[in-house]
Amino acid sequence: MRSLEKLADFPIEVTPHRTLNYSRGVISEPDLFDCSETELIEELQSQKVCAAHRIKVKRSGSLIPTKHVILTFCRPELPKSIHTGYVYARVKPYVLNPLRCFKCQRFGRSQGTCKGTSRCAKCSGNDHDTSVCVSETFKCFNCSGSHPAYSRDCSKWKMEK
Repeated sequence: MRSLEKLADFPIEVTPHRTLNYSRGVISEPDLFDCSETELIEELQSQKVCAAHRIKVKRSGSLIPTKHVILTFCRPELPKSIHTGYVYARVKPYVLNPLRCFKCQRFGRSQGTCKGTSRCAKCSGNDHDTSVCVSETFKCFNCSGSHPAYSRDCSKWKMEK
C-alpha cells in the first residue's frame, strides 16, 4: 500500500499515521542500566524498537537515571517481551501520567486553554499562587484530601491514571 502513487488516475502520497502505527512499553531491567538509549535502540532494532527513553527521578535537585526504560515500537501491537544477549525483559504497557492544569488544578486540561479560576496547588485557595503559599496544611482541590493537588496519593489522580 505504501508504494501506491496513483489511485484512479489521481496522484497520491501514502504516509504512515504518526501514532496509530506505534506502541509504547516500559521495561525494568537492572542488567541494562549501563546501556545508553542509543545502544538500546541499536541492539533492539531487530525487534522493531525505534526509540528509547530512560526514566529519571529528581533527587536533591538533580536527575538520577533509573532501571526503567520507555521503548517505542514501530508496530501497533506491544510485544510481551524483548531479549538482548542473555537478558529477557517483560514489556509492560506505558501509561502517561494524567494531564493536570497548573492554573485551576483540574485533570484533563492544560493551563494554556483553561478558563477556570486560578487555584493554589497546595491549599486550594484562589487568592494566591502556589509559589507564594504559606499554608501549613494541604488541601487537594480534586478530592478534598489532606495532600496537594499534585500528589500521587490523590484518589482522583489514581482514577485518572
